[in-house]
Amino acid sequence: MDFVQKLGTIILGTLLLVFSVAFVSVPYTLGGHPGEASASAVATYHLS
Repeated sequence: MDFVQKLGTIILGTLLLVFSVAFVSVPYTLGGHPGEASASAVATYHLS
């Protein structure tokens, strides 16, 4: 049981590290969060 608990802890820690790096690096690469309207797209849209 000790081996399974250590393995689970290592897997959970690794997944947490990967998810946190992805959560920070993807919006940084895209220049904003996915789904957010960028400032340039909002400024160029005009109704007249």
